[in-house]
Amino acid sequence: MHGNYRYMPEDFNGLLNLPGELRVLYGLIENYKEDSTDDNWFILKKHWEDVFFTIKHREVEGFLTPSTASELREYLEELVNA
Repeated sequence: MHGNYRYMPEDFNGLLNLPGELRVLYGLIENYKEDSTDDNWFILKKHWEDVFFTIKHREVEGFLTPSTASELREYLEELVNA
């Protein structure tokens, strides 16, 4: 992970799976930007779906506020689709 992101994985330490999934997602975004193949796009989109539901689970469990979860999902979706 080389980029400077608004939401860093460390910001979510202690939230089951979220920090690790963010690290992987950011790495996949960077990889896709370097090598925009169909395979890299598929892998990125698949992992984005996993992260989306992880955020939703942490929200339902009460570990993320609805506004934080929404902002995080919107931000990550913009990164993935940029």
